[in-house]
Amino acid sequence: MIDTGSSVTWLECNYLAREIPYRGPNSMYIPGPNNMVPRGDERCAALHRDLGRMFEFSPDPDECGYNIRYVEESSTGVLVADSLSLPTNNRDSANLAFGCAYDKEGGPDGPLIVDGVLGLSRGTGDFVSQLKGQQIITDNVFGHCIGIGGGGFLFFGGDSARVPASGVTWLPLSLGSYYSPGAAKLNLNVVQEYSVSEDPMKTIFDSGSTYSYVPSDTYTRLVSVVGVSIQGSSLTDVHDSELPKSKCWQHNEPISSVEDVKNTFRPLDLIFGHGDSQVQVTLEIPSENYIIVTKNGNVCLGILDGGDNKEMLIGANVMQNHVMIYDNERARIGWVRASCDDGHGPLIGSRL
Repeated sequence: MIDTGSSVTWLECNYLAREIPYRGPNSMYIPGPNNMVPRGDERCAALHRDLGRMFEFSPDPDECGYNIRYVEESSTGVLVADSLSLPTNNRDSANLAFGCAYDKEGGPDGPLIVDGVLGLSRGTGDFVSQLKGQQIITDNVFGHCIGIGGGGFLFFGGDSARVPASGVTWLPLSLGSYYSPGAAKLNLNVVQEYSVSEDPMKTIFDSGSTYSYVPSDTYTRLVSVVGVSIQGSSLTDVHDSELPKSKCWQHNEPISSVEDVKNTFRPLDLIFGHGDSQVQVTLEIPSENYIIVTKNGNVCLGILDGGDNKEMLIGANVMQNHVMIYDNERARIGWVRASCDDGHGPLIGSRL
C-alpha cells in the first residue's frame, strides 16, 4: 500500500518464527542477523520521532522495536536495514531502513491483507527522506497518479519527467506530519451552489485510505444534496451489503460500471482558501471519483461518514486521474488532471 498518511515503511516479516495471524498474498521477508538496526542508531531515533513516541517497544538494546497504530488496526515489528533494488538513473540499489512487521491486529473485519506499506508522510526517517539522504534523489518530492482503470504510476524526485512544467495547482501545506493544505468547504455543482459543508474543514490527503471521509453533519448534508440532484432519475434507494455504511441507489437493472451512471451525478467542488487575504483554489471532484458501483450492481457514495472527526480525509478514490505532487522542499502540494491509466516511465528520477 502506498500511504501518504504514514511515515513508516514496513514489510510482513518472518522474525524469530513468530506466527502472523493475518498473511499478505506473497512470501514474507526474512531478515538476517546483520539486518537489525540497534536501538541507539539514528535511524531508530528518526522512526520514533515520526511516530511521536519514545522507545516504548524496545526492551532489547540490539533491536529498535515499534508499534504503529492506525485507525482500526496496528502493526508491531523491529527496524531493519537492507539493500533495495531501485530503478534509478545513477545506481541499482540503496540501503534503506524499514519495518520488519511480525504482528498485525485489525478491527472488526481484520487488518488489510497487504504485504506491507510504503510510508510517505512528512517525517525525518520516511522512505523519501532516506532517498534524499543517500543522494539518490536531489529533492524531497514525490508524486502519484492513480488510474480509474487500475493503472497509474509513482515517482520520486522533483525533476522527474513526471512533474508537469505547467498547469499544476499548488497550495502551501500546513504544519504537521500530514499533507494538509488547510481548511476547505465542500459544494455540489458550482452552478447550482448546493452547499454541503457549513464550515471549512481541515483537509488531509491520504492515499492509504481507499475511500474519503467527512464529519457526520457534512455527510448528512452530502446525502441530502446528492439526493436532490438526482431527483427525476431512475435511481431508487437501496441498502447494499458491500458498503453497508454508505448511501446507495439501485437501477431497474444491475449497474455494470461507473460509466453507466456517472452523468446522473454532478461534480463536487472542494474549495480551499477563506478570508479576505486568501485566494480561493478549487479541486473539482468528478462524479466518477466519488461514486462506486458494487458487486451487487448498485451505485454508492465513496465519501463516507467520518463520525465525530471534524476533518475531511481525501482518500485514493477522490485523487484518481490526478497527478498528485507532494513537494516537501517547498512545503506545498499540487495536482493536475491526467489520464493515469496511460502512464509509463521511470519510477525514480534524479539529476545525479
